[in-house]
Amino acid sequence: MAKGTKVTEKEREKMWQLYQQGGSFKAIAKKLRRSPDTVSRHVHEYEAAVRATGYVLNQGNIK
Repeated sequence: MAKGTKVTEKEREKMWQLYQQGGSFKAIAKKLRRSPDTVSRHVHEYEAAVRATGYVLNQGNIK
């Protein structure tokens, strides 16, 4: 990918899925043709969003 291109939601999800399967940032970056820094940033952002969503959904179960 050219420098400065935006990462799509599908790409972010794919990065996260590959990371969950035990991939390294460097290997994922090579596969998706992105920089390891970009992959790292988006994996961490996606992970934070998943955690926040789980937290909000679990609040309804607490009495």
